[in-house]
Amino acid sequence: MNYTRRHERFRLGSRELKGQMTFASGVSILDIGMGGVSVTADKRLNIGGRYTLKLEIDKKILPVTCEVAWARLTGTKRTARGETVPLYTAGMKFIDLSPENASGLRSLVQAISDQQVKREDDRRQYARFSGSAAGLALLNFPADYKARTISLSGMLIESAEAVESESKVPMVLSLDDGRRIDFLGRIVSCQPAHEDGAGRYHIGIEFIDLTDAAQNALAAFIARLSAADREPNPA
Repeated sequence: MNYTRRHERFRLGSRELKGQMTFASGVSILDIGMGGVSVTADKRLNIGGRYTLKLEIDKKILPVTCEVAWARLTGTKRTARGETVPLYTAGMKFIDLSPENASGLRSLVQAISDQQVKREDDRRQYARFSGSAAGLALLNFPADYKARTISLSGMLIESAEAVESESKVPMVLSLDDGRRIDFLGRIVSCQPAHEDGAGRYHIGIEFIDLTDAAQNALAAFIARLSAADREPNPA
């Protein structure tokens, strides 16, 4: 990891430095209506969790906020690398729709409904129609992480999510003084954290697009770490 050679790294040890990264994954729409949507995804969706679903309507991206009402494991699939991953099906309801988003969603649902007939056994408040016309959409997945080492130019984190090297991921890091920094993280490396493959990964991150305020907050945090390392041990 080249970024670790530019600045001194500090081990965080028992310090709890946590954050969140957000990455988009393709999901298949099973059905959709004004009230919500059902999707299949290769990542687990937490009941009660809120996610941003990005629908494409007339070559425009419509981001809508969804809350997961139910989710279950429904199968598996093979990736291009030959790995077997679980498949989940989830029902989500739309929340906090702006007038503009509601109008765009209404246009999409109407276009699909023009090709179909509502099922007689569908007793939901809002009619749902097959999402075959809508196809794929992108869903933003937040993933928690813990920082293990940190420098002015990057950090090593541990997460339950594997991330592809060289990808760039929006990230948030919460510092110990209550401040939080938002940045784009370049994935330098991603390796299993344990030899037994216990589902945790060590991920090398390079900081990208830090604002001046974020750089100053990070520098102040690093300075505190450096000062703490120089303090003599009590006799």
